[in-house]
Amino acid sequence: MVDGADNPPTTLQAAKELGRANSSYLNEAAAEPAPTVDAPEANLSHFQSTIGPLLSKNCLACHGPETTESYLRVDELNPDLLSGSDIQKWIDIYDAVSSSEMPPEGESEGEFTDAQRRSVVEWLSAEIDKAALVRRNSTKGSSFRRMAKYEYSYVLQDLLGLSYSLADSLPPESASEDGFKNRSDMLQMSAMQFETYRQIGLRALRHATVQGERPQAIAYRIAMSDVLQQASGKDPKWFDAKKEQAKKRRYLLDRNTGKGLDYSGGTFNPVPEEQVADPPAVSPVVAALSRSGELKFNLGRFLPDEGIMRVRIRAGRTTMQENEYVSFRLVFGAHTSNNASFSQVISVRDVPVTASADEPQFVHFDIPLSEIPRNPFRKLTTTFPRRDEHLTIQCISNARGKQHPLQVLVDYIDIQAPFYEQWPPATHRGVFIDSPHDQVEQAYGREVLADFMERAWRRPVAATEVEPFLELFNEYRPSFASFEDAMLEVLATVLASPEFLYVTQRVPAGAEETDNGINDLELASRLSFFLWSSIPDDELLGLASQGKLSDPSVLRAQVERMLADPRCERLAQHFVSQWIGLEGLNSVTHVRDSSLKAAMQEEPVAFFREVLKDNRSVMDFLHSDYAVVNERLASHYKIPNVYGPHFRQVPLAPQAHRGGLLTTAAVLTMNSDGKDSHPLKRGVWLLERILHDPPPPPPPNVPEVDLTDPEILKMTLKERIADHRNKPACISCHAKIDPWGIAFENYDALGAFRTRIKDRPVDATSTLLNKQQLAGVEGVKRYLLSDRQDQFAKAMVDKLTAYALGRPLSFGDRAELDKLVGQFRKDGDRLGDLIHLIVQSDIFRAR
Repeated sequence: MVDGADNPPTTLQAAKELGRANSSYLNEAAAEPAPTVDAPEANLSHFQSTIGPLLSKNCLACHGPETTESYLRVDELNPDLLSGSDIQKWIDIYDAVSSSEMPPEGESEGEFTDAQRRSVVEWLSAEIDKAALVRRNSTKGSSFRRMAKYEYSYVLQDLLGLSYSLADSLPPESASEDGFKNRSDMLQMSAMQFETYRQIGLRALRHATVQGERPQAIAYRIAMSDVLQQASGKDPKWFDAKKEQAKKRRYLLDRNTGKGLDYSGGTFNPVPEEQVADPPAVSPVVAALSRSGELKFNLGRFLPDEGIMRVRIRAGRTTMQENEYVSFRLVFGAHTSNNASFSQVISVRDVPVTASADEPQFVHFDIPLSEIPRNPFRKLTTTFPRRDEHLTIQCISNARGKQHPLQVLVDYIDIQAPFYEQWPPATHRGVFIDSPHDQVEQAYGREVLADFMERAWRRPVAATEVEPFLELFNEYRPSFASFEDAMLEVLATVLASPEFLYVTQRVPAGAEETDNGINDLELASRLSFFLWSSIPDDELLGLASQGKLSDPSVLRAQVERMLADPRCERLAQHFVSQWIGLEGLNSVTHVRDSSLKAAMQEEPVAFFREVLKDNRSVMDFLHSDYAVVNERLASHYKIPNVYGPHFRQVPLAPQAHRGGLLTTAAVLTMNSDGKDSHPLKRGVWLLERILHDPPPPPPPNVPEVDLTDPEILKMTLKERIADHRNKPACISCHAKIDPWGIAFENYDALGAFRTRIKDRPVDATSTLLNKQQLAGVEGVKRYLLSDRQDQFAKAMVDKLTAYALGRPLSFGDRAELDKLVGQFRKDGDRLGDLIHLIVQSDIFRAR
C-alpha cells in the first residue's frame, strides 16, 4: 500500500483490519487444499517457459554478469529447488519480490507488472513448499543440547528448593544470529566443563542441606523505644515533629508527645536468639522515614559466612492515598578505611508497606549471606582495617512536597542469621527424604539416590542405573565423617551427568528409523523448559509417567496451568530479552537515572506479559492503544496520573506517540549512539527482530562518514545518511535499511519524543525500496499493519517456535511452520493461542 492510493486506512485500527483482509494466509484458508503427491517434482517446465525469461528480462541488469549486486547472479541459479543448492537464494528472492522490494518500482526496464509479480511469487511459493517437504523427510533437526546458563540456575533452584541463584560464576552465553541463547548448535560441553558443573552442584547441595544440631543464630533486636532511651540521655535536642516533618527525612518520634529527635542509625551488638522469638508490643516510639530517608546500622563483624539472613521490620504508613506508595530496600556494605568502602543493594525487589501506622505490619527480607559482598577483613584479629559491616534500610517513595507528606513509621526491627523456618529445613528433607530405613545406610542410600535421580533426570530410573552411584557412595564413605557428606558428593556427580545437564530426547530401544516422535516424559521436559526454563514439576511428570500427557485435552489443560504459574514469568523475561535483544541496554551508558533504566528494561517484558495474560493479538506488538508502564516510565513518556513502581496497562491518547514495542524507550535507547538517534541501528533492529528479514552484511572497505568535513557537519543526520548511501559501495545495504530507521527520527537517544532538532523541524519521512512512503513511526506502523501482517505473524511463529524447541529452524521445517502460521492467523493472531498451537504441533512433538 502506497500513501495516496485509493482509500488508504485513516487510523491504525483501520490499517490493522485492512491487513487481515489482505492476508494471503486468510484468503488461502477457504481455497481447496493442494493435492498431495508421493514424490514431489520440480516444475522446471514452467520456469523455462515463463519464470526464467521474466527474471532474465527484469533482473539481469542488477544481478547478472556485468553487475552483481548483493553477490547474487540470477542467471546462475539452479531452478530445481528440490535438489539444487541455491534454495536460500531463492527464498531471498521470494521475500524481496513478494514484498515488492524487488525489482524496484519506477525503473522502466526492470519493473514487474502485478500479473508478473504474482506469477513469480506463485511459482516460488509452490516450489519452496515442495522443497521443504522433501528436505523435512530427509533431514532431522536436533534439540539435543545442554541447559543454558539461566535454565541451569532455575533448575538448581527448583530441584533443591532454593530461592537464589548459585550459577552466577558460569561464563555468559553467546547469542545466536537471531538472538537466542538456548540453541542446540551453541550449547555443547567439554570434559572440563563437567567438573565445573559438579562443583557448582555440590555447592548448591550444601546450601540446601544441613547437618547436626540446629545452629545458634546471630540475632539483633532494634526496638525504637530502647533506641530513644539511649539517644535522649545526653542533652537531647527535641523538636516539634508536626512542624518539622516536611523538612526531615528521618528521626525518632514519640507519637504520644509529638516530639522528635534526629536519628539516622547506630551500632548494635548481637543478643541471645530468644530475645527475638517474640517481638515486643507495638510501641508509640518509632523511627519516621520520609522519601529517600534511611536507617544505617553497624552490625559489627558477627554475621555468619553462610545461611539466610532474615531482616524483619514492623512498620506502617501515615497516609493511605492511592497515588502514593512506599517500600523498603536493603543495602549492605562496609567502610574498611578512609579511602575504601563499598555498598550494594542486596534485596531482590523492594517490599511495599501497605498497612497503616495504627495497625503496622511485619515485612521481611531473606538474604543469602554467601551471595552478597562481604567485608574481607571481618575475621582479622586486628582493629584495622575496620572489620564491621553495615545494613541500611532505605525508604523508597513517590511522596513529595506536601505539608504532611507520607511517612513510614518503624517501631521494631530484628535480624537473624542463619534463619530457618523449621529444622531440618524443607530443602534438606527434599534431598534426604523421610524413610523408615534412614538408619540403614545401604538401603537408605539406595532410596535417596533413586528419588533424587528421578527428579533430576526427569524420568524413572532403573535399579541398574542407581547401582553405579551406590557403588560410588561406598567408595566415598570411608573418607567422610557422615553419611550425608559422602552422599552429597555422589549427588553432585548425578548433577554433573549428561542425563541432568542435557535436554535430551532419547531414542527408545528397538525404535525404527522412521520413529520421529518424543515420548511423554520427553514431552514434559520440552514443555517445562519452554514455559518455565526449568524441569517438570511432580504433576507434569506424574501425567507423563502415566502416558496421559500426550492426550491433547490433558496437554492443553497443563499448558493453561503452567501459564498461570509464577514460573511462567521466566518465559516473558527470557524470550522477550532474547527476541528483541534487550541485553543491549546493559551496555548503554548514557541513561544516568538507574530507576529509569530499570523501568526501560522491564517495560517490554511487562508488555509481553500483559498480551499473554489477556490472550491478545500479537499485532499489539506493532501498535496498541495502551501502554504498560510504571510511574517512572510514564513520567518519561509524559503520560499523566500513573503512580507507583508496578507496571500496569494504561490507555493512550493519540498524541502520546506510544503503543506497542516499536516505541518503547528500551528499543529506542539501545539503538542510539548515546547522543542522538541512530537510524542504521534502528532499521537493522526492525528488519532482524520484527520482520525476521536481516539485511545482508556490509561489503568490505566501506568508507566512513568524514566528520571533519565542514560541509558534512552542516547536514542533518538524515542528509548525512543520504550522502553516505549514495556512495556505490553503500547503496545496496543502506537502501533497504535506512528508510526504516529514518522514520524513528522523532525519538531521541533516550526514546523521548521530539519535534525539533537544533531548532529545525524533525524530518522523519522516508521511502522504502518498493516506493512505499513512510511518514514517521505512525507511517511505519500503518504500513506494517496494512501490508506486512503476514510477514510479522510468520516472524513471531518462527521465533517463538525456535525458542520452544531450543534449536535453529531449518528449511525442512518450513512446511510445518507455514501450517502453524495459517492456523495462527485464522485464530486471530492471539499470543496464548500461539503457545497452544506450538505445543500441540507435530514439530514440537518431533525428535
